[in-house]
Amino acid sequence: MAGLDAKTFKELWDTWNIIGLIILSLLLQSFLILFAPLRRPIGDKWFFMIPLWIAYLLADWIAIFVIGLILHAERSHDILVLWAPFLLLHLGGPDTITSFALEDNEFWIRHLLQLILQVGSTVYVIILSFPHNKLLLPTLLVLTAGIIKYAERNRAFYIASLDHYGEPRFSFLKKIYFEANMNDDSDSLLAVLTPYGTFRNLVLGPLIPPHWRNFCRRSFLTKTPKEVLEMIEFELSLLYEVLHTKFPVINCKIGHIFRSICMGCISGALLSFRLITKAKQYRDELENTEVWVTYGLLIGAITLEFISIRWLISSDFFVTDRLGAIHQNETIVDWIHKRVNNRCTWSKRIPQLNLITYYVKASPDGLNKLAKFLSIRFILKFIQGFRSMSSQVLEEQVLWNFIFQQVKGKAEPAKTVEMGKEICLRRGDGILDSHRKENLIWSVKDLDYVESLLTWHIATELCFLQVKDRPSTSSSENPDSDYQRISKLLSDYMFYLLHEETVIRAESGWKVVFEHTYKHMRFLFPHGEKGVSKRTVSADLEKNVPFDPSLPKSN
Repeated sequence: MAGLDAKTFKELWDTWNIIGLIILSLLLQSFLILFAPLRRPIGDKWFFMIPLWIAYLLADWIAIFVIGLILHAERSHDILVLWAPFLLLHLGGPDTITSFALEDNEFWIRHLLQLILQVGSTVYVIILSFPHNKLLLPTLLVLTAGIIKYAERNRAFYIASLDHYGEPRFSFLKKIYFEANMNDDSDSLLAVLTPYGTFRNLVLGPLIPPHWRNFCRRSFLTKTPKEVLEMIEFELSLLYEVLHTKFPVINCKIGHIFRSICMGCISGALLSFRLITKAKQYRDELENTEVWVTYGLLIGAITLEFISIRWLISSDFFVTDRLGAIHQNETIVDWIHKRVNNRCTWSKRIPQLNLITYYVKASPDGLNKLAKFLSIRFILKFIQGFRSMSSQVLEEQVLWNFIFQQVKGKAEPAKTVEMGKEICLRRGDGILDSHRKENLIWSVKDLDYVESLLTWHIATELCFLQVKDRPSTSSSENPDSDYQRISKLLSDYMFYLLHEETVIRAESGWKVVFEHTYKHMRFLFPHGEKGVSKRTVSADLEKNVPFDPSLPKSN
C-alpha cells in the first residue's frame, strides 16, 4: 500500500506540478502588487510583514524552480514552452516592491547574472521547440515582455544601491526650484518637494550645497509644526519609492516606452493565442486545462499591468515629476495639495523597546543553555525582542510640537555652516550646563555616544518608575507630566533604533556595549528557572544608581 501511495503521489506530482506552481506564482505576484503598498501605513506588524516576507522570497524561488521543471519536462509541448517566458514576467516582480530590505539592493550584480541565466534557459527551451512550435508568436511576445520587466527590476536594484543611489533624473527638482513661480497657491507644495535633493544627500552623507542649505533653513523656520511634519512625511515617502519600488525606473520617457511595449506584447500574445487555438487543426492537440491556465496567465498579466499603472499614478514620485509641467494650473495644484495632505504614508506609530523589559522577557537560563547547545539562540532572541516591543501613537500636539520647537530653537542661531556643526555636535552638555547639572556632565562628555545613550536610557527608566509610583495627579496639577511621557517615549525609541537597525548597530559599535551591559545584568539579576520581574530589576537598580528624577525637560 505504501508503494502504491508513493506511486500515486508521483503521478499526481508529474501531472500537476508545473500547473500548480505556475498558478501559485501568479497568485504570489497578485498578493505582492496588492498588499506591498500597505507596508508603509501598516508598519512593522508581524501579522502583515511575515506573510509579505514569505511571499517575496517564494515568488523568486518558485519562478526559478518552475523554469527548471519545464526545462527537464519529459513531454515538452507548445504550451509548456509558452509558460516559460511567463516566469520571466514573474521574476520581474510587481512595481510596488523590488527590495524587501536595503541590503537587497546591494546584490544587483547577482540579480543581473540571474537575469542572464534565466533568459538563457528560457531561450534554450524555446529553441528546443523549433521548428514545430505553433505557438511561437505568442511565446516570443511574452518573452519580450518578460525580459523588459526583469531588466526593469534589475535597474531598480542598481539605482537604489548605495554606490549608485540617486543617479536617475533628479534634475526635475532643480527645474522646479529655479523655474516655478513661487506664488501663494503653490509655495507650500513646492517647498515640500524642492528640498528632496538636499534630503537625498543627507542619506549619503556629503556636504550640502550652501544655496540648498539656506533654502531649507528659511523654509523650515517659516513653517508651522504641521507643515514641517507633512514635508518630512513626503520626503520619506519619495525616499521609500526610490529604494524599494520600480517607480523611478518606469516614471520617465524611456520607462513609459518600454512599459507600453510590454503591455502591447502581452495583449498581442493574448490575441494571437486566441486565434491559434481556435483553428480546428490545432484545437484537438491541446488539453482544456492547459488552455484555460494559459488564458488565466495572459489575462492575469494584463490585469497586473493595469493595477501597476494605478499605483504609479498615485505614487508620490509621479506627482513630483508632473509638478514642473502643471505648477501654473491652479486646479491641478489644488488637487495635488489634497492628494498630499490626505494620503497615509506611514503608520503614525513610534516603535518602543526598553532595556529592562527586554531583559525581563528573556527565556529562563535552562532554556537558554539548551538553545545555545543546539545553536538556535537566535530564535529565542527573536522571540524575546518580539515580546518586548510595542508602539505608541505619535501625538502631534505634544510630542511633535516639542521636537519641532527644540529643533527650531537650535536652527535659528545656526546661520553659518560652522555654527550648525557646533550645535549638531552637542549631546546634551548645553542643557546640563544651563540647569547647573555639572555632576552629570560625565555622562555626555566622557562616554562614547552609545554608552551615553544607554546610560541615559537606564536613567530615564528609573526616573519614570519613581514618578509612576507617586499618587496619580492630573496634567494641571503636574505640569511636567507631558515632558515625562516625552522623555520615556523618546528614550525607548532610541533604544529600539540602536537595537533593531542593522546599519546603526554596525557603525556605532552598539553590539559590544550592549552585550557588556547585558552580561552585567545577568550577573546581578539571574533569571533562574522562573525568570525575574521588572519591579525587582528596577528596585535593585535604584539602590545602586541614585539618580535625581528632577532632570532637565529637554536634552
